[in-house]
Amino acid sequence: MSETHFPIDFTRAQLLLSSAADLIQTHPIESSVALAVASLGGYTLRHFIMPSHYSNIDGPANTNTVFGHLFDVHAAQGITFHDELQDKYGSVAKVYGMMGREDLFVSDPRFMHEVLVKGVDVAFRHPQFIYDFNTIAFGRGLLATTGSVHKAQRKMLNPVFTSKHMKSLVPIFDVIAQNMKRSIIKDIGNVPGKEIDVLKWCGATALELIGQAGLGHTFGVLEGIDSEYSRVVKDFLPALSNVLPLQAFFPLFYNLGPAALRRKLAEWAPMASVRRLKQIVDVQDEQAQLILEDKKNKLKSGQADLGEQSNDILSVLLKANMEADEKDRLPEDQLLGQMNTLIFAGHETTSGALTRILELLAMNPTIQDRLRSELIEAPAQLTYDDIHNLPYLDALCREILRLYPPVPFIEREAITEYAVPLRYPIKGKNGEEIREIQVKKGTIVYISIKEANRSKETWGEDADVFRPERWLEKLPESISEAKTSGVYSSMMTFSAGPRACIGFKFSLLELKTVLSTLVRSFKFELGNTRTVWLMGPTMVPYVEGTQDLLEDGNHPTMPLKVSIL
Repeated sequence: MSETHFPIDFTRAQLLLSSAADLIQTHPIESSVALAVASLGGYTLRHFIMPSHYSNIDGPANTNTVFGHLFDVHAAQGITFHDELQDKYGSVAKVYGMMGREDLFVSDPRFMHEVLVKGVDVAFRHPQFIYDFNTIAFGRGLLATTGSVHKAQRKMLNPVFTSKHMKSLVPIFDVIAQNMKRSIIKDIGNVPGKEIDVLKWCGATALELIGQAGLGHTFGVLEGIDSEYSRVVKDFLPALSNVLPLQAFFPLFYNLGPAALRRKLAEWAPMASVRRLKQIVDVQDEQAQLILEDKKNKLKSGQADLGEQSNDILSVLLKANMEADEKDRLPEDQLLGQMNTLIFAGHETTSGALTRILELLAMNPTIQDRLRSELIEAPAQLTYDDIHNLPYLDALCREILRLYPPVPFIEREAITEYAVPLRYPIKGKNGEEIREIQVKKGTIVYISIKEANRSKETWGEDADVFRPERWLEKLPESISEAKTSGVYSSMMTFSAGPRACIGFKFSLLELKTVLSTLVRSFKFELGNTRTVWLMGPTMVPYVEGTQDLLEDGNHPTMPLKVSIL
C-alpha cells in the first residue's frame, strides 16, 4: 500500500528550516533566553500552581528544570543511575521528566502486571513518540502499531513462532553456526589464543540467522560479502542512541506533513546523527522492498512453493496472508514493517546476548568447562529435542538473560488515572507504608526489566550473583509468590502481556544452537582490552572509557582471546 503524496515546495520548506537555524546561530543569546523563559514558565506552572501528585513517593531531587532526569535515565552510562534508584528507593521511585513532570521508575512485579497485562491499551500504552519513531524507522510493523491493527498482526504472525515451526528451523541455524565456526577459525589463523572481536562475528551471525530463517535471504556477511546494508546495520544503534534525547520532538516531526517532507527535513537536520539515521532507514527500506519483491515474483512464476519448500518466517507469513480472508490480510506496508522489525529486533538483541554469554564464559572458565563437558557428551548433530534436553546450557542461558537483559528498561504512559496496587509496599516520605499508587494521566512509567530481574525480594539475597546452578535447584518460593508476568521463566527479559516479545522462542533456539557449536570448538579467554557495556535501545559493549557513541573511532567491540580446540 503506497502512501498518498501531496505537492510539496521543498525549496520553501528548506528556506524556513535554514532561517530558523540562522536565527539560532545569529541570535544565540535571544534564542537561549526565549527557551529559558518557556522552560521557566512550564516549570513554574508545574511546581507552584499545580500541586505535586506524588509528593509522598521518594526519589532523587530534580537538578535540571528543563529535562529533569531524562538524560540520567537514557544516558549510555544510565544503568548506574537505575541501580541507585533501586538500591536507595526500592521498587518504585519518583523521577522527573520534561519541564518538571513527575514520572515513576518501577520494578515492582504487581505494578508491572497492571501496566503490561491488565491495563494495556486501556490505562497504559507506549508514549506516542515511540509509535511515531518506530513508524519512521521500521514502518507499520509490530513495534509501530496498536489496538486492532496490532492484534491482527500478531494473529497473523503467531503461527510462525510456535515450537512446531521452530523445529523446522534447526537445520538452518546449524548451517549458519558452522559457517560462523569456519569464519572464526579463518580469523584466528595460526595464532593460538589470538585476540579477536567476537562481537563482529556475533553480529554477522545474528544477521544471517534472522536473514535466512526470518526472511529466506542471505546477506553473505559470514562469507565476507561487504554490502551497504551490513555496514549500516552496525551504525543503527549508535545513531539511534544519539537521537533518543530528541524524543520529545518526535510527535511534532511526525505530524509536520507527508513522509516525503519528513525525509527532506531529516536530510537538512543540523545533527549528524539524525542525517545518518535517515540514510540507514533508507537503505533498510530499500533492502526490505527488494527481498519482498523477490519473494512475490518467485511465487508468481512458480519458482517457490511457499507452502512446503520454504520454512522461513516471511515465506510462511506470505502464504498465510494469501490464504486469509481479504479483510484479515496485511497490506504491503505492514508486511514491509514486519520485515524491518524482524531484522532490528532479531539482530541487535541476539548479537548482544550471544556476545555477553561468550564474555561471561571467558570470565568464568569453570562454568565454561562444565558447559563444554555437557556438550561433548551430547550427539554431534543436535536436534530440536536434543537442544532442549541440555540442562546446563539451558541454565546458563536463563541466568545470563535474567542478569543481563539486552533491553534494560521499557516505557509506558498512563492514558487515564489508574489505581495500581504494589506487591512490595514502599515507605513514603511521611514514614507510612504505601501499598497502592494512584497513577496520574500523562505519567511516564519506566519499567526496569533489569532491576526486576535482580530484585532481592523476588530472587533472594544472591540475586546479583551470576550462578547458573540456581536453575538446577529448587527456586525460592518468593519467585512464584511474586507472580511476575514475564512470558519466559518468571523474568521480565522478554516483557509480558499482549506486547511481549513474539520471537523469544526463536531467540532462545538461536542462542543455544550457536553456543553448542562454539563452545565445543573453541576456548574463550579475556583479552587485554577492557570493555564496558553501554546503554542505548539495547546494551552494547565498547572499549572502557567510551563516552560518545558516535565519536570517530568509537565502535561496539568485544575483544576476547580465542583458541581452537
